[in-house]
Amino acid sequence: MPTLVTRTTRAPAPARPVGRSEARVDERVRLDRPHLGGSELVRAFVEDTSGLAHALEATPPSPRLGLRIADRSSLIALGFALESVERRENSLHKIDTLLGVLHRFRAGLAAEAELNAERELDAAMRQQTLDIARLAL
Repeated sequence: MPTLVTRTTRAPAPARPVGRSEARVDERVRLDRPHLGGSELVRAFVEDTSGLAHALEATPPSPRLGLRIADRSSLIALGFALESVERRENSLHKIDTLLGVLHRFRAGLAAEAELNAERELDAAMRQQTLDIARLAL
């Protein structure tokens, strides 16, 4: 029996300048199911600076960070910073807040989707009852 496997393919990463590190997170994900053909996407990038030397520098290397959410007409690019305790805490707070809102939004959306499905079923049953009544006349 054949098995359906979904694979995500990425274009090869551009060459990095000497001394640059790899990525901890490097994702470009389409949000719509493939057969719906939407253009909504999320792009997330967190550079891994663990391999960069910084013992002699006054400040540690600052990783490249990016989180973008886009559709055909809009782009949301959220900024994050790690240069101080306050900025690190704020960056983590932003993500935690966003995750919380997304979880609550999903719960509300799921409840409305279920209600919508029930209403569609009720409407179909009412229509079937009307069709049977018309045939009886």
